[in-house]
Amino acid sequence: MPTLKFVSADEKVDFEDYVDLTDMDDIITFGCRSGSCGICAVRIVSGAENLSPRTSREDSLFELLGEDSPAMRLACQSRAYGDAVLDEVN
Repeated sequence: MPTLKFVSADEKVDFEDYVDLTDMDDIITFGCRSGSCGICAVRIVSGAENLSPRTSREDSLFELLGEDSPAMRLACQSRAYGDAVLDEVN
């Protein structure tokens, strides 16, 4: 069974098939939930290959913010399909 670990919250969540990171609202802080504000920014520590591809909304926001690390994601735009470790940025 895949596991999603959150470094800063010292939490882990087991799931089957996939999990939308928006379902982790007891662990991750969310704002707009549409990829516009960046409040739910997370850094991928490991398991990037097990997350959904980065969306154009993420690309646009991170470009606007001057953030060019491919390890940065917006939780509201992400889905996990396998083991991953994330660290909340905000």
